Amino acid sequence: MNYKYLLYSVLFLIGAFLYHKFNKWSLKDRDGNKNPDIYSKPQTNLQNFNSWAIIFCLVLASIIYFFKSIG
Repeated sequence: MNYKYLLYSVLFLIGAFLYHKFNKWSLKDRDGNKNPDIYSKPQTNLQNFNSWAIIFCLVLASIIYFFKSIG
């Protein structure tokens, strides 16, 4: 077992979790109905999509490094 790749796997998983928590916190008070000038709906949707894409890539990297550590 390659412990360096296992460490990378765990770090990517922790990074995905922390990024998800930060993204959830940053989107908590965004409401386009209350503040339409500050937070437009397309901008919030685009940020949400980009954040989920980053989280997906981090989890995918974690899975890849986990299987590299086993093999």
